[in-house]
Amino acid sequence: SSEEAKKEQRLIDAMFLCDEWKSSKGGLSTFNRELAINLAEITTGSMKIHCYVSKSDDQDREDAKQNGVNLITAQTVPGSRDPLDWLKVLPPELPHPHIVIGHGRKLGTPACHIVRATRCKWIQFVHVSCEDLGKFKETTATPVKDTIEENEEKHKLEIELCKAADAVVAVGSRLQQKYSRSLPNVKVEIITPGITGKFCNESIESGEHAGLSSRTLNNMFMKTFHVFMFGRANFEDLTLKGYDIVANAIGSLGAEFELTFVGSSPGDHRNVEQWFLQKTCIKRKQITIRGYCTKQDELKGMFHQSDLVALPSRTEGFGLVGLEAISCGVPVLVSGESGLAEALQGVQGGNDVIVKSDDDAVEWARRISEVSSQSLEERQSNARELRENYRKVYPWRMECERFKGLIENVVKTANGGEMNIKVDVDDLKPEEQNVQTGMLATESVRCQEVQQPRASATSAASGSVSYQQTEDLHALKVKTFLSVIKDSFYNTNPQSIEECNWFMEYAQKMRLIITGVDDGSLVITVKCESLMILEELWTDYSSGHLGEVVQNCFVTEKILKELNLAELRLKTTMDIEEYNACKMFFEKDALRGW
Repeated sequence: SSEEAKKEQRLIDAMFLCDEWKSSKGGLSTFNRELAINLAEITTGSMKIHCYVSKSDDQDREDAKQNGVNLITAQTVPGSRDPLDWLKVLPPELPHPHIVIGHGRKLGTPACHIVRATRCKWIQFVHVSCEDLGKFKETTATPVKDTIEENEEKHKLEIELCKAADAVVAVGSRLQQKYSRSLPNVKVEIITPGITGKFCNESIESGEHAGLSSRTLNNMFMKTFHVFMFGRANFEDLTLKGYDIVANAIGSLGAEFELTFVGSSPGDHRNVEQWFLQKTCIKRKQITIRGYCTKQDELKGMFHQSDLVALPSRTEGFGLVGLEAISCGVPVLVSGESGLAEALQGVQGGNDVIVKSDDDAVEWARRISEVSSQSLEERQSNARELRENYRKVYPWRMECERFKGLIENVVKTANGGEMNIKVDVDDLKPEEQNVQTGMLATESVRCQEVQQPRASATSAASGSVSYQQTEDLHALKVKTFLSVIKDSFYNTNPQSIEECNWFMEYAQKMRLIITGVDDGSLVITVKCESLMILEELWTDYSSGHLGEVVQNCFVTEKILKELNLAELRLKTTMDIEEYNACKMFFEKDALRGW
């Protein structure tokens, strides 16, 4: 129906960018999917959530559809085998998104391309602190590259993208603090990920209270304590992720403790094992290497095979794999140098799972041993309680409500280089013979829009109306500005602009538009075409020149006589926040290459 079509037109089209819908590439994909799904759940009727990915299959598209997200797959681009290049081309299925949401360096650049093509709004997420990563990354390249210098450059690219975007959001407070230092003029927002619903087994868990679970029975006969670590086995990142710390801890604890690492690339299992055996004191009998897990159900199953999941990173932007383990109700220990640890500090019981000692295998060994000394029932109870406490502090609904508000504010803030000049009556003195009168002839009219040089406004009939004294003053202000508009525009022949007063010349230069009389004030909108014009306008205002121009051209003898005034003094004001927003608009345009 036409009503439904109108409603459809009012919806905000929000487009998330990601290389996949699944989680085969790690935390960023997981975060993007969970945020899109949870946002779709609370924005029915106000937004349409789309996710533009470089690849998908039927299962992905059906899963997205079932969760209220429209999954759009990029078309290949001739001459490029890089799927990220495909995302730089606007999809025909969504030619006019209102806002695009990018992630990090790799997905921020495609977001910028889409913004250039559509002039839509742009929110940029940050997931890592590149400079922190550079401190611990190793290299196997020849010649050896300087990973600190390399990651400094990556950090600069992240900052460039953040400055060009309309809003910046950090995943967790740790990254928010770090990026706020590099972006002093940008308010960096925070989204803290919530519990991942697909990893919860609460319906099954609730049935376990009736009796001992099969896993509890099985573990009564198990003497070995199994610690799992999850991640990608890129050799430059193994030290960064702190895998050696936990391996040394397990090695020192003896044969009753074993470590399973899930994250080897195909064909690299033996090489990864060799790294552990050469870099740490763990024994071959204690270490098991598995391939990187791309299927959520398999990952969930492996979480439940563990007695403890460890996240020992020397530095970590957030650490979503740790949150996934918490979502499963599995015991965890997380490094104090992670965003997840900072989030857990605000959760009851959260500090109990944080290992604050940096790079200390002895402390990790002590904490692992401490967890192993608990009964299985105690470990499970503590893990599930932590999950519920985390859910209370960081519910997805609350995080998405804030994100929804951010999207709405960004979309509606369409500055476009416009500045408003507000003109008020600062003081007026009636002619002596009219001081005592309580009657005032006024026009009951609101000027909606008058544009120069062609004016188009409608006015109602005028007449004499009796007002109280304060209402007399307000009505006189309205009549003053209606007379100014009439005198400046209606009675001016557009063909002889050189005969107009100097305000008309200024108006032509600055592209001024009188947009209305609001609450007794005249509102003039300036459409600045460049940063130079904006700065010139602000200089004129700051120096008082603009106020003089307005006073001299609006307060004419004709106006004073028409309004029976002896004196009329106007006050001109401009908002510094509006000026800063307008200035930022031009700066972002420059950064985006416009």
